[in-house]
Amino acid sequence: MSEQRPNPDELLKGVQRLEHTSGRLRVFFGMAPGVGKTFAMLKAAKEREAAGAKVLVGIVETHGRAETESLAQGLETLPRQRYEYRGTEILDLDLDRILSLKPDLVLVDELAHSNPRGARHAKRYQDIEEILRAGIDVYTSLNVQHVESRADLVQQITGVPVRETVPDSFLTRAEQVELIDISPPELLKRLAEGKVYLGDRAERAAQNFFKIEQLTALRELALRLTAEKVDTELRDHRTMKGIKSTWNTNERLLVALSHSPYSARLVRATRRMAYNLEAPWTALYVDRGETLEPDDRATLEKNLALAKELGAEVIMTRDTDISVALKRVAEERNVTQIVMGRPDRRFFADLFSRGTILERLVRETSEIDVHVMRQDRKPRFRGFVPKIPELQTGFIPYWNTFWFLAAFTALGYGIAEAIGYQAVGFFFLLAVLALSLVASRGPILFAAAFSSLAWNFFFIPPAFTLRIGAFADIMMCLAYFAVACVAGMFTTRIRRQENDLKLREQRANLLYQLTRDLGEAKDAREIANVGQESLHQLLKARAQFLLGAADGALNPSSLPDGTSLSERNQAVAQWVYLNKKPAGWSTETLASAECLCVPLRGREATLGVIALFHGSRPKLTLEQKTLLDSVCQHLGLALERDMLSKKAKATKLLEESERLHQTLLNSVSHELRTPLTSLFGAASALNDPAIRANPDAVKGLGEELLSAAERLNRVVENLLDMSRLESGTLKPKQDLLDLTDLTASVVARYERFLGPVSTDNSGAAIWVLGDETLLEHAILNLLLNAKKYGGAGVIAETRASGDQALLLVKDAGPGISAEAMPRLFEKFYRAPGSAPGGTGLGLSIVKSIAELHGGSVKAANRDIGAVFTMALPRATLPVGMEET
Repeated sequence: MSEQRPNPDELLKGVQRLEHTSGRLRVFFGMAPGVGKTFAMLKAAKEREAAGAKVLVGIVETHGRAETESLAQGLETLPRQRYEYRGTEILDLDLDRILSLKPDLVLVDELAHSNPRGARHAKRYQDIEEILRAGIDVYTSLNVQHVESRADLVQQITGVPVRETVPDSFLTRAEQVELIDISPPELLKRLAEGKVYLGDRAERAAQNFFKIEQLTALRELALRLTAEKVDTELRDHRTMKGIKSTWNTNERLLVALSHSPYSARLVRATRRMAYNLEAPWTALYVDRGETLEPDDRATLEKNLALAKELGAEVIMTRDTDISVALKRVAEERNVTQIVMGRPDRRFFADLFSRGTILERLVRETSEIDVHVMRQDRKPRFRGFVPKIPELQTGFIPYWNTFWFLAAFTALGYGIAEAIGYQAVGFFFLLAVLALSLVASRGPILFAAAFSSLAWNFFFIPPAFTLRIGAFADIMMCLAYFAVACVAGMFTTRIRRQENDLKLREQRANLLYQLTRDLGEAKDAREIANVGQESLHQLLKARAQFLLGAADGALNPSSLPDGTSLSERNQAVAQWVYLNKKPAGWSTETLASAECLCVPLRGREATLGVIALFHGSRPKLTLEQKTLLDSVCQHLGLALERDMLSKKAKATKLLEESERLHQTLLNSVSHELRTPLTSLFGAASALNDPAIRANPDAVKGLGEELLSAAERLNRVVENLLDMSRLESGTLKPKQDLLDLTDLTASVVARYERFLGPVSTDNSGAAIWVLGDETLLEHAILNLLLNAKKYGGAGVIAETRASGDQALLLVKDAGPGISAEAMPRLFEKFYRAPGSAPGGTGLGLSIVKSIAELHGGSVKAANRDIGAVFTMALPRATLPVGMEET
């Protein structure tokens, strides 16, 4: 009797789907714009606020609809963050502000929206994922055309390409998907009344997207997707609650497969039924622990491959009773119809099992319809005598059984006089039961027959003959043989069921460990390490991962150790990568290869190949193949996730690079234009004979030319220094320098640009090791920055503090705002309200030069103005140079 307990695999999947992050997601879902998703979202948010929750409107698009705008009033609305792209200002969601405010609930409209360049994430649903991870509930809205798996179908229906999509996996994590549904005529009426779009946009929508036949198709898609979500949730809750009864909420088919050649016909018939009913279907094979002949095994693999090719969910399970396994899987999957072939009749087997598989299934599954498909032949009657099991275990188990029973015979012979020959039979029965704990069915039947003969020959009177004198002893010997057979077989069956449960538990644990480790893996190499360990536990095989390259070929360097395959094995792996089918040992394709290659598939493409090496190249069982497919599927999805993460980072880096490039052009173009204009104006003026005749005018123009050239030179030097500092090619000299003298030198040399600068020092030398040119550049940038923002009254102070040499540049300006302080030393950053001019590189270069010398720079406000402090390590004077 099979134990009715939850399937560990299904229980694990149910737990994983029902687990959610601390933040809860509610999606308001509809067939098209204008059905009332945002209105329903705002209404639900007000209900949460009335219940005492802190609600924040992150971003809501009303599209000028008066009803929606009026409903949004009264809710706290977050100001939008400003982004600039190609001279255009874009207002969008302020993610950091939401995370800092930590509301109970935030409204984020239009889930499929693409974020502007410069935002942290490329897509809005990625913003929502981060908000959910922070423990904040989210309400959002979505149209059916933006669901990834429906985008192509929507484009086929409407003829409008869908550019913004949301992965289906994001919807699966939603705690609630609420369908906002109205009829297509009602939506067209709203469109005509201007409640969807305004002006010309409404007319264009009516001519293209908003047609009644297209809206009806979109409505059906939305209803079906919502039903799928509800069906998945129902199945998870049934699994977790252990509900076994069938609820006919939706048709779902199950077909029973075997190694019979007629099973292919069952698969095709079930596929036709599922297509007509538009219902999902499952193909089930029950492994009863029997060893199949090679031909039967090949037929079974073909039947399973056919079911998988036709779109079935293929399940393999182990059980000694097929009807019990069918009933269990049907209850787990909420199956409404079972399809099977007509079973052969076996007199004794059917007698002891209370009927055929079909009869027991119909009797025990009264809530499920059972379809019996006709076959090209009538069911065979196998007779009254059960089929004698074949010698599938070899000769050794029978030989060991013989000597074990011989020892018991000798023991019984020694004590027979004391206990009587009848009691010896119990010793033989004990021996048979002990054997059933370790032996298979064939040796058990052999033990029952041999022990009954030994009991008869050695103990039952007359002894040492096979003749039995008393009729009662004849009946006792026959009863013993029957009891020994039944007890041994039942004990073997219970042991097999226990082993099956252990195997299922080990499989669930393996997949759980794999899922957990893959979730912690940071890159492809760590994913390969996790896969290696799991595949070694599963198959005792060594695994190597070959990932696909951009040119469509496999990377010859494998993960995780970087070794390369032989030319022959590489060719096998390349074939698998191109054809997306396994090949190598244990398959019918390239079976003589040294490795078994299995494709690594993601949701969208094949990412690579796993090459498995095993010394004996065993033939994998169907259960091992199924588990191998499951492991490879998990690994493929993990690699795809890593690949997409890297692409997202590269895209973000590219966008940041483009933004910096644009900022650089904007800054440098202005900074170059000013001195170039001065140069051009002075040079043009010098061409005027009247001006050339005036010495004072020529002198003024010369000074203007010199000033413009020096300003232009500073811009170029800043750009070159920043480039060298970031590339790491700039190696500073280690000269012994007096920081006080160096500062005074810079003040004196650039007095014309700096104006009056006061110096404050003790008069003693403060020695540092550094590059004189770079440090002069850093000091000049600090002084120019103080002059630009602080005006007159700049003070340059040098002093020693412990093991540090300090340069303090003070100004009497307005100080530094709290907004600008954290970003003061960033490249190209200019504080709000800054005067025109400057590239925003000066302070960034100061910071880089200071750090290059092992120092630091910081800024702070004082009572009047600001102070910038550059700290450098003090140098120890060599022996003989100490100051006196």
